[in-house]
Amino acid sequence: MASETELLRLALMAYEAAAEPSLWPGFLKHFTEAVSADSSVLQIHDLGRHISTVISGFGLSSPVTQSYNQHYSKLNIWRERGRTLFTAGRVNFGEELCPRALLERSEFYNDYMLRVGGAYTMGTVFAREGDSAPTLSAQRGRGKHPFGEPEREVARFLLPHLGRAWTLLQRLELLAAGESVLDTVPLGVVFLGTGGTAVYWNHAADEIFRGNDGLSLRNGVLSAVDQRADARLRKAVDDALSPSRPPGPAAVPIPRPSLSRDYQVVASPLRGRFRQFAGMPMPGATVLITDPERHQAASVDLLIQIYKLTLKEAEIVVKLSEGKSVKQAGEEMTVTYETARTHLRRIFSKTGTSRQSELLLLLNRLPALPAQGHAMASPNG
Repeated sequence: MASETELLRLALMAYEAAAEPSLWPGFLKHFTEAVSADSSVLQIHDLGRHISTVISGFGLSSPVTQSYNQHYSKLNIWRERGRTLFTAGRVNFGEELCPRALLERSEFYNDYMLRVGGAYTMGTVFAREGDSAPTLSAQRGRGKHPFGEPEREVARFLLPHLGRAWTLLQRLELLAAGESVLDTVPLGVVFLGTGGTAVYWNHAADEIFRGNDGLSLRNGVLSAVDQRADARLRKAVDDALSPSRPPGPAAVPIPRPSLSRDYQVVASPLRGRFRQFAGMPMPGATVLITDPERHQAASVDLLIQIYKLTLKEAEIVVKLSEGKSVKQAGEEMTVTYETARTHLRRIFSKTGTSRQSELLLLLNRLPALPAQGHAMASPNG
């Protein structure tokens, strides 16, 4: 049986595999050896849909695993008969899940398990979310002894580590999914840690920084070449990271040496905490960067249709999406700053947003429509 040092190494391998899923087969190989099994699999049992899916395995060929996922998992009598025992923290032997006599009469056992050398099983249920029960299962062939208490103790040692590794894996997958979405947004998005250092930036922001045209990220800190713009940028970031301070400027224009139109930067606090960042640098603010040379303005028609904005409200949104501040938008529409702010509050209410940064992110998820003329103003003004 495995020593304590070997078990600790095995636990570490589980965390490594959570961060890099291609390492699961290596973990399963060492687990198989630790419990003197012939094969082992990491699988998710769906108790509601009556199916199971092998995520990774050791000791089984790809065609065998594929046939299980596609057909034989539907016949898994251990899962069906012992479903009440699939609770987080349990280590179940096959005979506890289903009487041996019943198992040996089943199609699942005779057509599949005997063929893959799985007369006996031990399942370690390390999480349970609704009907989903991720399980580490080990198998032994016919002619060998069933799993016993020494093997169960090995599995119990690994249980808390497997549970935490699984949580880590899910958080990393969530972050990867969020990253893939943010990389489709044409707006530059930067998350800042509580010290003001960038902890994440998307593809659009990276392109802006690599362009080195007046705005850069040096040693994790946003900076502008223009000294006055840099001072305003730093103040906006400080204000966003210190919610008790008065809010900084809605948008900070960043001049560009190329003489292209200014970048527009908006810094906003992140009020909530995100569980997917647990154990990682926690972002305290977000910075949105608009490049008017690349950015496609929002469609007035689409804004009116989807959010029931008035024509004036839609026009303000378009100007904000072009990187202009509320004050600039009001001046161009020949309305006072306070009137523009009133329009903005109504826009927030209708779009379900509460900050200019949230509104800009919402706009960048809208489909682009060709510009159209307006025959008449909205009846709401």
